Amino acid sequence: GRPTANGNKVSIGELPAIAPRSFPLCMHNMNTKLHEAHHLKHGARQQLGLFLKGIGLSVEESLAYWRAQFTKKMPADKFNKEYAYNIRYNYGLEGKRQDWSAFSCGKIINSPGANAAAAEHHGCPFRNFDEAQLRAQLQLMQVTGADSNFILEKVRGHHYQVACGKYFEAKHKGTTLIERELGGIEHPNQYFEESM
Repeated sequence: GRPTANGNKVSIGELPAIAPRSFPLCMHNMNTKLHEAHHLKHGARQQLGLFLKGIGLSVEESLAYWRAQFTKKMPADKFNKEYAYNIRYNYGLEGKRQDWSAFSCGKIINSPGANAAAAEHHGCPFRNFDEAQLRAQLQLMQVTGADSNFILEKVRGHHYQVACGKYFEAKHKGTTLIERELGGIEHPNQYFEESM
């Protein structure tokens, strides 16, 4: 891996162990779908891919990570032809050669909504999931009771980043992120850094 903002190095071998706790719900959702469907559409590939870059995966590791999933459903040459370019592009190795940054919460929340029925899994689950779906997802992530109710109440008021801050607190017992950060999560990579 490459160092993250606070100097952590993360390798793909560690991801299964750290994702449930240290990935915000949006990234955990897309990562889970990637492992279930062995594919993600462009919006989710961009959002998750730049996040993985931001947490310290090198371009080689990112290529290996995506290739391992996609080639469960397609030949390696199809992956290399149709998908590898985009990953290298995100690292500034193709096209404009710009070193792209991971999307902030604001950008993710304001991007056109995802539609899971159409296999679109990008975006913010706090914004895009209906209440029953979000409650079920929180339960799956062992966030229940008062924490779950607080999150759902914030979502009803469209305070998605505060909801995510409370989700962080629920996954990291004893933290006071909401009070400290005055509101919530600003960036998925901030969530990850705080968690680590």
